[in-house]
Amino acid sequence: MDMLQKLTGPELSLSCEYFPPRNPSGWSALYATLATAHETGLDFVSVTYGAGGSTRQKTISLVERIQNELNIDTIAHLTCAGHSRAELQAILSELQATGIPAVMALRGDPPRGSHDFVQYPDGFRYASELIDFIRRQYDFKIGCACYPEGHPESANVQQDIEYLKLKQECGADFAVTQLFFDNDTFFRFRDAARRAGVTIPIIAGLMPVTAVSQLTRFQSLCGCAIPFKLTDFLQGEANEDVVERGIAYGLKQAEELLEGGVEGIHLYTLNQSRSSTAIIAGLRANGRLTP
Repeated sequence: MDMLQKLTGPELSLSCEYFPPRNPSGWSALYATLATAHETGLDFVSVTYGAGGSTRQKTISLVERIQNELNIDTIAHLTCAGHSRAELQAILSELQATGIPAVMALRGDPPRGSHDFVQYPDGFRYASELIDFIRRQYDFKIGCACYPEGHPESANVQQDIEYLKLKQECGADFAVTQLFFDNDTFFRFRDAARRAGVTIPIIAGLMPVTAVSQLTRFQSLCGCAIPFKLTDFLQGEANEDVVERGIAYGLKQAEELLEGGVEGIHLYTLNQSRSSTAIIAGLRANGRLTP
């Protein structure tokens, strides 16, 4: 059963996201994490793409290794930012030649220090255009992003739902949400998207918290709301590890999402295995996942 069959079938899909490290020690740590990830029985993993394509070759090398050495279906992120159509075509052809089954097609963020997205010469302005480009020329499964709390540049959540439907019409096979900490937000978005005609699987993106200081950064980077129940829960007992409480909160989130019929859970790992592995183990121990 391939990843798309799993996404559209009765069983939950489970996946994690990683990024190409910046230094040799980071690569060693990542490969150790990936070895653990393989043991957890993930359905697929995804590998991010730096702003403006800054990690292009590292992303390609990493997805090739995960796909062909660890035998885990791997999604390569690909962005419009910093690339012409010819460059995107070259990247996609290289990914196809190495057997990568899926691409996460994104607009991408502006380069660091810039606030505005600038369309690259003979490139694309929107993720929907990149999705259409891929669908017309390649056989990849195509993922896209969606934003339960609204993209920072959108007027409102309804506009984001319209964009998600457009991505579906252009050829997206599934969507992965931006991280969120309030499940009600996800359910409202998913149900509104279904009423609007979005039929592709919507995978919930969860970020296990490992430090209270992360919350402000998450809020500034993606605009996600930080509910009081999360900050209150993370305080815990004075001698209790915040990482452990972050795992407990993430596990509870995942269990509630499963009860609400979510099609998949995607864990943003920050290249660390402890929290994501513990959440997966908790789901299995509770009978939420098949062995």
